[in-house]
Amino acid sequence: MTVPFLDLHAAYLELQDELDAAYRRVVDSGWYILGEEVERFESELAAYCDADHCIGVGNGLDALHLILRAYGIGPGDEIIAPSNTYIATWLAVSQVGAIPVPVEPDERTYNIDPARVEAAITPRTRAMMPVHLYGQPADLDPILDIARRHGLKVIEDAAQAHGTRYKGKRTGAHGDAVAWSFYPGKNLGGLGRRRRRHHQRSGVG
Repeated sequence: MTVPFLDLHAAYLELQDELDAAYRRVVDSGWYILGEEVERFESELAAYCDADHCIGVGNGLDALHLILRAYGIGPGDEIIAPSNTYIATWLAVSQVGAIPVPVEPDERTYNIDPARVEAAITPRTRAMMPVHLYGQPADLDPILDIARRHGLKVIEDAAQAHGTRYKGKRTGAHGDAVAWSFYPGKNLGGLGRRRRRHHQRSGVG
């Protein structure tokens, strides 16, 4: 028996009328990159997450990479990241010349274990990059507390956390910046490879 990874046709049929109408709006407008549709989406996602800004970029890796660059993180800097994550999390760090420092997960959630984070901090640490896996948010309060005490940025990888809440508040406005992915196989997938990132405080992007 073959079990398909993802039935995109079934997802399309469920929303066929709305999706077809959206396609027609884009084609009729003549705007295939950026434009009003993207601006509307950015605005709606920012409001949904209670974030200050949402900025569309090419993909989730680009989102993480650009966030790091916006904070001036580069060669020789260290970024604390989960040892259990998709490779894009680490690739974003290495792309800017920084060094990913792995921290093991909490065995109950598979997310980064806050109890192990502080021991990984060195004078070269610039940020922590918790990843929210399988629709479960990382335990953010202790991570944010450690970050404040050490003057570190918190950059969340929320590619698998659309709609997730942490202590009643939607993921997307806890740390300093958050990267999302809308790859079709994600928790909230689009029919394309357009991904977004939004920046919680400074509006960089």
